[in-house]
This record gives sequence, C-alpha cells and structure tokens, in this order.
Amino acid sequence: MHTLELSRRYTLVTGASSGLGLEMARMIARDHHGNLVLVARRLDRLEALAEELQKAHKVDVVCIQADMTKREDVTRTFEEATAGRVINAAILNAGVTYFGRGLDHDFEHFEQMLATNVTSVVWLTQKFAHHILEKSPSGGVMIVSSLAGTTPTPYQAAYSGTKAFLNNFGMAFAEELVDEPVSLTVFVPGGISTEMGDKSGLSRKFKKGDVGMMDVDVCARRALEGFIARERFVVPGALNVFNDFILRFAPRAFAAAMAARIYRDALPPKE
Repeated sequence: MHTLELSRRYTLVTGASSGLGLEMARMIARDHHGNLVLVARRLDRLEALAEELQKAHKVDVVCIQADMTKREDVTRTFEEATAGRVINAAILNAGVTYFGRGLDHDFEHFEQMLATNVTSVVWLTQKFAHHILEKSPSGGVMIVSSLAGTTPTPYQAAYSGTKAFLNNFGMAFAEELVDEPVSLTVFVPGGISTEMGDKSGLSRKFKKGDVGMMDVDVCARRALEGFIARERFVVPGALNVFNDFILRFAPRAFAAAMAARIYRDALPPKE
C-alpha cells in the first residue's frame, strides 16, 4: 500500500482537547490540510480548537462531545463521525492513567480506565476498520498506547496493564489486516509533557525538559510520520527506542524493580 493520505480527507481524533491529541489535530490541519472530527469530553475546548483550525487553515472541523467511559457515547461517536461523511483515518488517542499505590486505586476508577483505554479502543478499532474497508480503502487506524505497556510499571500497575493489552491487541490485529487495504499503527510513546502528567501527579518528578521527557509537538510529529508511513509499532525518540530494546532482554522482575525506583520518588507522601 502507498502512504496514508490525509489531505482533504477526514481524520477522527479522540482525546483531542489537550496534549498529544490536540497537537496531532493541529498538525493534520496545518501540515496536511486535512479535515477533522474531534472527540473529547470538554466541548468548549474542542470548539475553540475547531475555530482556530478553520480560520487558520480553511479545513472542515466537526466536534463531538463524548465520554469514552460510557458505551452509549462510544457508539454515538462512531455514528456521528460517519453521518454524511467518510472517515479515512482514525486516531484513537483518548486515555487516562492512575499514578499511586495499587492498594489505594479505587476500583470504580479502574473500571473507568478499562473502559477508556481498552474497551472503547477495541470497539472503535473494529468499527472504523470495517468502515474504512467499505468506504475508504487505503485508510488507516492508529492506537495510541505507551511504553508503560512494554515494561511492568509499578505505581501505574493498572495503566501499564491496559497499555500492554493495546500493544498486543494492536500488533496482532495489524497482522490480520496485512492483506487488506487498511493499516493499523500502534504508537508507543514514553514520557510526554502534557496535562495528564499534571493531573496524575507524575509532573512532580518528570518535568518538561528532563531527560526522557519529550515535547508534545515532537512526539505528535513522529506519531503522524509513522501513521502516514503505515509503520506497525512506533516508538518515538532515540532514548525510548534504546530503552525499549534493552528492556526486552532484561528479566521482567528486574525491569519492574528498576521502574519502581524511578517512579517511587514521585509518589505523594503517605497520610
């Protein structure tokens, strides 16, 4: 298959109100003159971004307010996105994390994480893959995962588990599609300076400019490069690529212990 074409076609981006999703949306509009369907919970932010991109780049931007923890919202996202238009590319970027001791992780929050990070992604991947095969052969889907899914990550145990699922699900699904006119890319970033780090508390230790922390625009650019080139598994940044390679040969208990040492210092003090 030739490279993925985004120009004047519709790309859906979930989690588009901030961070990596927002930057990818900007780049699709600015650098590729692509139309967008933006999805997130915060409609005011989506509408502000849509106005910015429409004025600056003369592209069509559709906003869908949806919560990926709610099955009805996930279903409605697909229905509204494909109503009267063809989605050529889908970037499934919405995700949530929990940083802290696993013993303290509220189970209701875990269920919401599972719905956002796993269930909604699987459902939308299947639906958009079918849609692209039928309506826009040669399109593609990208799942945004994490390096936390390649290494057991203490203090992000549940998050690490959801991303391990995405890494394996995405790579296996991509192989199933190898002879079909649709591609599936798994994007696997490490630390990024985004709002998620501030909300989770990770930014107490991992700050913008630190070694291993990528700027969100650099990360977004690599994500889109890999997506357009139809790479299956994309790890951005030379240091991340090196660490991912080395840790594949390390005993899993050793890798988990090393990760624990790195993350432990960022924990809030016990009450």
